[in-house]
Amino acid sequence: MRTELDLELLGQTVQDLYRFKQGEVMSAVVHLGMRLGLFDALAGNDGATSETLAAATGLHERWVREWLHSIAAAGLAEHDDGRFNLTPEAKATLCDPDHPAAVGGVFGPPITHREIDRTAEAFETGIGMTWDEHGAHTCHFQAAMGAAGQKTWLVPVILDSIEGMTEKLTQGATVVDIGCGAGVAATAIATAYPRSTVIGIDPSVHAIEAAAARAAEAGLDNLEFRTGTFDDLADLEDVDLLLTLDVIHDLPRPGDAVRAARACVADEGVWFVADIKTRGGLEENRGIPVLPLMYGMSILYCMSSAMSEPDGAGLGTLGLTEGVFAELTAAAGFSSVDTREFDIDPLNRYFEVRVG
Repeated sequence: MRTELDLELLGQTVQDLYRFKQGEVMSAVVHLGMRLGLFDALAGNDGATSETLAAATGLHERWVREWLHSIAAAGLAEHDDGRFNLTPEAKATLCDPDHPAAVGGVFGPPITHREIDRTAEAFETGIGMTWDEHGAHTCHFQAAMGAAGQKTWLVPVILDSIEGMTEKLTQGATVVDIGCGAGVAATAIATAYPRSTVIGIDPSVHAIEAAAARAAEAGLDNLEFRTGTFDDLADLEDVDLLLTLDVIHDLPRPGDAVRAARACVADEGVWFVADIKTRGGLEENRGIPVLPLMYGMSILYCMSSAMSEPDGAGLGTLGLTEGVFAELTAAAGFSSVDTREFDIDPLNRYFEVRVG
């Protein structure tokens, strides 16, 4: 451990800290651009000036001009003599919700003072926030983090990797998405397999409202959403495919959840689980390019949820290692866990869990 001040590293640390602040500020700028329709308007107006973009959006020119300068400074737009173009990459990620790399929805409203105060309180009491406590905006942000991938390759690649599952779903199966969030995955499965019955369950009232709206828009009669938790799986049995995507590490009682999953899955059924591709502790995870983001997300959201009840397990974003999951499933009576990773999903690891 170093004890002497390194002046070169001191300058680097100051730059790093300002980059952290820059990220906070630019997240708000991107959010404003998404919220006000500025990105979409700019995507449809190559070579736009601040005047033409303000006219297209009905916004004040001076504010639009400063926004254009900020996104150009950030490299999201190119500038030439007062005219601006979004880069092709910015168009794909911010203006095309169906693109596999779409991330625009991640930039919801910035974290509020209420959430910061509540998190500071959690440091003292030990009791964190549920996802629902964050409010409706966080529900949409949470869904957006995995939406592009779930729409693009969940059905044709991920689920198809389960032996015989595509045939079973095509013929008609019972699918339950527990911790379904805003219903992106459940809707994708119900759309692809109209003979299957798909049920989405989530404890967040905000999430279920968003999921129900998504289902209504899709006009599917084989899809329904319910407010509930893993405890409510007791009302279901012989489920052919139980789906749990990026949920286990958020749970205060993961052991109870795994046992509930075991009780509802059919003898020939599959529990398919996705969770963050953690390697273990801090040093083992150094290879994750966005490691500070993962730990920060844990403090504000994932570990907070996992500590939202007294004596919560507190796994957090990077807490569900292969070893931890193996212990949980073995204790619940599952007989096999097949672990796999996909190049198309650099964030998650997948577990195919079977009873027999």
